[in-house]
Amino acid sequence: MLLHTDAAQSVGKVAVDVDALGVDLLTLAGHKFHAGKGIGALYVRAGTPIENILFGAGQERGLRPGTENVPAIAGLGAAAHLAQQRLPQAEAYLRRPRDTLHQRLQAAIPGLALNGHPALRLPNTLHVSFPGVSGRDLLQRASTDVAASVGSACHAQHDAVSGVLAALGLDAPRAMGAVRLSTGWTTTRQEIERAADALIAAWWALAPK
Repeated sequence: MLLHTDAAQSVGKVAVDVDALGVDLLTLAGHKFHAGKGIGALYVRAGTPIENILFGAGQERGLRPGTENVPAIAGLGAAAHLAQQRLPQAEAYLRRPRDTLHQRLQAAIPGLALNGHPALRLPNTLHVSFPGVSGRDLLQRASTDVAASVGSACHAQHDAVSGVLAALGLDAPRAMGAVRLSTGWTTTRQEIERAADALIAAWWALAPK
């Protein structure tokens, strides 16, 4: 059985070792580590049987015909090189603003729940459930100061409970109050404080009295 993993969120933030993971295929997205949007890469382990679904010329080992986007490919390579250089500092550097935001929210919002493992998670991502409110309504109210989502960008417009959150055992109210908050290399302490203030104010305005 072949194993494919989507490592879009991991590359540039934590070490990704295809041998340690034991994967046959792995995908990554350039914009997640500061390359341009619309460029990514597929790792295929040697000997893995894979057939193309597009046909024509022989570019990209015959798997994806068409003229390559050379500037985007070069940008992806440069961004990957820079990400590799700063990887040893990435976890500690990215974790600080994430944890500061979590501490602010936890201190001000009774019943705020962390979703996922407390330690085995991405250093820049905070996934929490705001009790008694809709995550979408919360973010809409805080949208002047916070750019965030209730899920991945490709599914953010759907109001149904996430299948992933359901599989993690979250009940419907907790899942509907879930919000994903991400920090980055350029996130400042002032931005964290501003985001925390906006989210706290939004929750207190929406929470059942």
